Amino acid sequence: MKALKRIGSTLKGCFNALFLAVHTIFWCIPMYLLFCLKVLSFHPVMLKFINRCLIATANSWIQTNNLMMDISMNVKWDLPDFSHLKLNQWYFIVCNHQSWTDILVLQRIFLRKIPFIRFFIKKELMWLPVLNLAWWAYDFPIMHRHTQEQIAKNPELRVKDLQATQKACSRYKDSPVTILNFLEGTRFTSAKHAKQRSPYKNLLVPKSGGFAFAVNVMNKQIHHILDVTIIYPEGRKSYWDFLCGRVREITVKLQEHEIPTELLEGNYTEDEVYRNKFKNWINDLWQKKDQELMKFTFSTQI
Repeated sequence: MKALKRIGSTLKGCFNALFLAVHTIFWCIPMYLLFCLKVLSFHPVMLKFINRCLIATANSWIQTNNLMMDISMNVKWDLPDFSHLKLNQWYFIVCNHQSWTDILVLQRIFLRKIPFIRFFIKKELMWLPVLNLAWWAYDFPIMHRHTQEQIAKNPELRVKDLQATQKACSRYKDSPVTILNFLEGTRFTSAKHAKQRSPYKNLLVPKSGGFAFAVNVMNKQIHHILDVTIIYPEGRKSYWDFLCGRVREITVKLQEHEIPTELLEGNYTEDEVYRNKFKNWINDLWQKKDQELMKFTFSTQI
């Protein structure tokens, strides 16, 4: 019986993966056409109109994803109140990161409640077909994510990443946007947790440098962050498990925090006092997030 159930869930995963691929390609057709117009257009009014059309296309793609989840996944959702959120405001989201499922979860719960979400993309992911051009079209910030060893050998690499953050975020000043940052910089696994010797039980060590630069660039538009904690009560499972319908419960916690005034402006790379204050603020958020996660019992499968 268990074998048949396993086969059934695997077939469901294959179907959902195929559906995602096909409908992603479908929605990429109008997106590519709009992107070509965006590249060729120089008039601000036309660019603004094209960007609105691009976002409408992305929202339609997300809505189709949500429909697939409702029909195929049968997930039990435990969600917070979103009534205070606004589409005409700028937001930062900071969130724990466990699998690619997190992105689908965030896109689902915040669809048309806040501005379209952009998130930091590792340059290594730019090889992905179809999606790579989409990330360019939607002005997603591209990061190299150099290792500490690489930065130690060439300190200029840190500056280049931070400059890339500044350049990307400067594009978001004219129209409301939501910038998502997985501060851990990578998906949680038990192996990574052990290697880092993380002081947190259910989280990796947060990286605050890129986020500090984003705060500095957007300090006139954004004064609050949405602190999101995604919890899989049955245990950490992979994106494939999600597609197979093996994730039956998802809990999301949401808190809105004001960014301390003294952290809105500062030089993270050169001002040690500012850097320590910013790190301490992030570490405090992470400590509270870890305490929230500790209310649940996890089996660390990933």
